[in-house]
Parts: sequence; C-alpha cells; structure tokens
Amino acid sequence: MSEAVISLRESKNSPSGSRFLCICALGDVQTKSAKNGSPYYEFVIADASDDAKVRVFGDSPAKAVLLTVKPGSPVRVGGVMGDFNGRPEFRVETLVPLTDAEKADPQLMGRLTPVSQNDPLKMRADLNAIIKRIPHEGLRATVESVLAEQEERFFEAVAAMGMHHAYRHGLLEHTLRMAKCAEALLPLYPKVDASLAVAGTVLHDIGKVQEYTRLEPGMAKASFTRAGNLHGHLVLGAFLVREHATKVGLDISLRERLEHILLSHHTMREYGACQTPSTPEAVFVARLDDMDAKLSAIEEELRKAAPGVEFAPLRAIDGQLLLTPPKTGR
Repeated sequence: MSEAVISLRESKNSPSGSRFLCICALGDVQTKSAKNGSPYYEFVIADASDDAKVRVFGDSPAKAVLLTVKPGSPVRVGGVMGDFNGRPEFRVETLVPLTDAEKADPQLMGRLTPVSQNDPLKMRADLNAIIKRIPHEGLRATVESVLAEQEERFFEAVAAMGMHHAYRHGLLEHTLRMAKCAEALLPLYPKVDASLAVAGTVLHDIGKVQEYTRLEPGMAKASFTRAGNLHGHLVLGAFLVREHATKVGLDISLRERLEHILLSHHTMREYGACQTPSTPEAVFVARLDDMDAKLSAIEEELRKAAPGVEFAPLRAIDGQLLLTPPKTGR
C-alpha cells in the first residue's frame, strides 16, 4: 500500500519518528559547511499549508536529485520527522520530481499554492463599495483609474513573499481589511482627510502588482520581478499614481499628498520608506498597514501552531508569540 501524501503542517504536527510524504515546491539550494567542515545543502520546501527549511548532507540519497532539480519545481519529498533544538526537523530520505502527468493534475498541484481563506469575489465587491464612497471626485477617479488598469492582477496578487498575506488574493485581503479599519476609525480623527486616507489606503501597496511575480497554480511562493528588484513597490506605486492622477486631472497638490502616502507608508527609511510620514493621512495609513500586517502574521502563526507548543518566534513582532489562547470563555 502506497504511503499517503500529507501537508507540511500535518507533518510538523506529527510525533518525532513519524514518516512523512509531501508534495512541495523546492526553493533555492545553498551549499553550506557544518562545524566539522563537511558540506551540506540547505533549501526551503513549501506547500499551501506551510514551509520548512531542510538540510541534506553529502551522503544522502536525495543529493543527486537535489542538484539537478530547478528551484520552484514541484517534488515529492519523503522521510522521517525528527527534532532539532525542540523544533520539528524534516529528515529527507527521498526527493522525486513530479511527472508531467502529475503536474497536469489540478488537485495535486492545488496542494502547492496558498490561497486566501476568504471569498475573493465578496472581498472584491466589498472593496469596490468602499471606493465608491470616497467623497472627493478626483481622488475617487484616480483610484478607479488605477484599478481599472491593474484590476485582475491586483485582485489575485500576493501582498508579500513571506511576512504576511503571502498567498493568492492576499493583497486584496490586506487592502480590504485596512480600508474597513479606515472607515471605522476616521470619525475619531477629524484632522485626517477621509478622501485622502481611504484613497491612500486602497492604493498604498498597488506597486506590488509589479514588484512580485504572479503566484500561478502549482507555485508555492512568488518572487521579485526585475522592476521589484530595481525600484520596489513604494516607488512603483507612486509611478502608477502619478500616471493616473494626471490622466484624470487630479489637482497637483492632492496628487503630491497621495504619492507621499505611498512613499512613506513603511514609516522609517530603515524599513524601506522613501520618506517618513509627514501628513496626518500618511501617519494614519502607515499605522493601519503596520497593524494589519502584524496581526495577520499572528493569525497565520496561530493557525500553524503545533499542539502543546506555548511560544513560537515571530519575525513580524521581533519576539516570541504566546500561542495559548486566553481563558475568557470564547
């Protein structure tokens, strides 16, 4: 009887000594040296549920295949789960590229590509309703013009490569959450212009449609495009805003403020911002972005958490995340 294929997350939650067999996409392979000087190979395997860093040593039977498979290729990975410093470790024994017939199987390839857990059609409709409520005609027209051009790409794009919303429709999900927060909070902050704030919220990450590659079915992760490497999404987004704001005739001073929101929403230069937020609307959008990115990363980590684990390191908060829920009866 053939071994059942399980997900990476299921494998991580299995007891040490359990066998695993997963369908994964293979990441870039790096050659490293152990403390005793012997070389080994390190790479990431990923599927729709999770990813994992794996090491293969020179005497492994998987080595020969590993060095001939292109990064991003779908493979069948098998072996035994171990434990390394209290964390699950994938001890790979077999590595087999998928056949052309297997790669043509949508159900099998569906194991690889992470997708938002929310209905993309409903998210799209909800965001369009918020855009229609932007009070200022010129700012509303600018947003509509940008999205009319980038619509399909925007609604399917990832919002990141790993930190948060790194799945199909992730950019839509992230943007909608922020836009809903903006509408809820704006009545509390009358000095923040509602039209600029909502327009900036919807467009703040629009440059990601050009920064990242499409996450096609069968792919586990997106990657940087040439434009993404050369410019980054803040600058690419500002380019798009300038083009479409000019097209619809938006007042230059408003265009400048809208561009500033995009260029500053990473809050500090060391975090990739082109400028620090210098308007009420820019501060507002930057903080909404930071909040949703961190809380979404926390939600994802809680979904991945193995039973019985109390803390997990989380890059998004630069520390340890407490995984056990509070005892409030919910």
